[in-house]
Amino acid sequence: MKEILTTAQAAKLLGISVRTAQLWVESGALPSWKTPGGHRRIPRSAVMPLIQGCHPPPPPTGTRAVVLAGPENARAWQALSGCGFVVDIVEDSLLAAIRIGEILPSLIVIDDDGSTGRLGLLDRIHVINSLGPALVAVHTDQPIPLLPGPAHLRLTRSLSVQACIDTIQAQIAQQNAVPTLENVPYPVGPNEAERLQAVNTSGLLFTPRETAFDRLILLAARLFDAPLALFTLLTATQQWFKAGIGYDGESTPREWSLCNYTLAANELTVVEDLTLDPRVSQHLTIDAPFNFRFYAGAPVRDENGFALGSVCIIDRVPRRFGEEDRDALATLAEAASQIIRFRAQTRALRGLRPPVAQNGQDAGWLTN
Repeated sequence: MKEILTTAQAAKLLGISVRTAQLWVESGALPSWKTPGGHRRIPRSAVMPLIQGCHPPPPPTGTRAVVLAGPENARAWQALSGCGFVVDIVEDSLLAAIRIGEILPSLIVIDDDGSTGRLGLLDRIHVINSLGPALVAVHTDQPIPLLPGPAHLRLTRSLSVQACIDTIQAQIAQQNAVPTLENVPYPVGPNEAERLQAVNTSGLLFTPRETAFDRLILLAARLFDAPLALFTLLTATQQWFKAGIGYDGESTPREWSLCNYTLAANELTVVEDLTLDPRVSQHLTIDAPFNFRFYAGAPVRDENGFALGSVCIIDRVPRRFGEEDRDALATLAEAASQIIRFRAQTRALRGLRPPVAQNGQDAGWLTN
């Protein structure tokens, strides 16, 4: 009997996916070490207690964030929306507790100003048992109680809001590490593993064209007079087109996708001149045969707020994209999102499961 296991062997013993085992390893819940060749090895003695039912909790997951903060910092905390989160800013602690109970966010932030009793929200959070693995970040100089339930992260007032956001993002990225996507030439959000799972189980991947989405993309192309309009879905390796105008292929390698920036931020992303933006000025689609110069994309989100892909438009000349244009594109993406959410709700009511994508590496990487 082997006393030293690979990640795949440990996953098989535990009855979980390799991806879940990787997450447990990266979060420290499953002890391991790296060989000189960079491979993970796990002692059987660390696996056996988990087989007996002592499974560690899953890492923080999801995209929802509730921030309790005053108007003086509300705008600064909104920057969390560029880190993959859908953010609700609330000024009243009671209303924050109600909102938390409604949406069960994966991240709760309390910006304590030392005078309004915002730390009292910690007591209310304590009684919400269904929060599970949510992360609670408290920006304060006061000691905070380590209550059972959600994990706590204390951030001193000497840190700026942006520094707090960087720390929160690093904490979640460490817990939700994505080993297979390290050193990729495009950004990924801290919850990329869970986003990929959401894409794979959405029931959309590698399915035939549908009138509902085709019409939305046709409307986008006509509304913005755009030569390319697409509804993209991003897997671990591909950019796949559920609907599109102006591009004949069904997919591209993921590194070709400008939608990576939209999905990593989980918010509308506009680049009016690709050659002038340092993030993408060397992007391969700027050169022939593509010669792209303009990109605008809005995330298409599932019922949990994960950005599955985007509704985007692309042009071969730079162009201006005002607030009305941005609102219109976001509305089209929201319409696509509503179709997906309605289908998910219908499946839930009927007790059905969506078909899991069958596309070799992508499907196998994400499923048990």
